Amino acid sequence: MAEKDNAWERAMDCLPERIRRAVLQTGRDGRGVEEIRLRAGGLCTLTVSGRNISCGVTASADEIAAAAEKLCGGSLYAHADGIREGVITGAGGIRAGIAGTASAEGGGVRSVRAMTSLCLRLPHRIPGAADPVLPFVMRGESALVWSPPGMGKTTVLREAAAVLAGPDEMRRVAVVDTRLELGAGLDGPLTADFYTGWPRAAGMEAAVRTMSPQILICDELYGAGDCTAMERVRSAGVAALCSIHAVSAEEAVRHPLIRAGLFTVLCGVLSPRHASSVELPEWPVVREAVCGARRVEVRRHG
Repeated sequence: MAEKDNAWERAMDCLPERIRRAVLQTGRDGRGVEEIRLRAGGLCTLTVSGRNISCGVTASADEIAAAAEKLCGGSLYAHADGIREGVITGAGGIRAGIAGTASAEGGGVRSVRAMTSLCLRLPHRIPGAADPVLPFVMRGESALVWSPPGMGKTTVLREAAAVLAGPDEMRRVAVVDTRLELGAGLDGPLTADFYTGWPRAAGMEAAVRTMSPQILICDELYGAGDCTAMERVRSAGVAALCSIHAVSAEEAVRHPLIRAGLFTVLCGVLSPRHASSVELPEWPVVREAVCGARRVEVRRHG
C-alpha cells in the first residue's frame, strides 16, 4: 500500500548509504517489512512477517548515531524527552526504539550518552485487521486489545480508527496518539479528532471534556494515571478501544482495567504459532480471524 511504501522510503532516507544498500538488497521493495534493526557491532536485520532476516552487515556506533539524527530531522535535542524513554518518533509515524548507555539520575534516565541499537518500526495498514472487534465497539461496548510487544496491537487500532471515522460510519472518534503512530497513513476525510503527542491520561480527559466523542481510541495504557483517566472516560458514557501489553489471555483478564469492569471485550493479536491454549470459561472465544501474518482472537465477558 502507498502508506507502507512511503514509510519504507522514509526509513531508507534515514540509513547511511552502506547500510541502505544492504537493507534494499535484502528487503527489496519493503513488502512485508515491519522492522529494520541496526546494532553496533552486531547484525543488521529485518523483521518480515514476524521472521528475522539478516542483512549480512554490521553497523557502527557512528552509523547508528547518524541514522538517529536523520530520523530526528537533524536535532536530537528536540527529541530528548522521547530518547530518555527509549524511543524516537520521526516524520510519518516511523517509530524507533533505542538501546545504549544511559546517564542515570534519581532512579530515572537523565540522558542517553551512546546509542548501540536502533529499531525502526514501519507503520502500515492491514485492511480488515480490526473487523473481528468492530461490531462490539459499534454497538457501544468497550474493547481492550492485548498482545506481546510487536504483534500488531497498533495496527488493529489504526484500522479501527479508519473504519469508525470513515465515510461509511462517521462516528465521532477521539484518537489519543501519544507516540504519533495511530494516525500514520490515515489520509482522507475522517470524523476523528487527534490528540497527537499528548500524554495518554491528559489526552483522554481533554477529549471527553471538550470534544464529546462517541468512541475513544488510545494505545498502550499503562500505570495508575491511565487507569484513572479511563475510569472517567467510561463514566462519561464513552466507548473505548485501547491496548495493553500482555503475553496471554489469562494475564490480560487479570489487568486492573478488566478487573474494574471497564472493558467487556478482549481482542488478542497473536502470531500463528500461538494456539488457544488458555481455557477461560468466563471469557469464551467468540470470533477469530487471520490478518496478514497475525491471528486475531476476540473474547467477550458475559
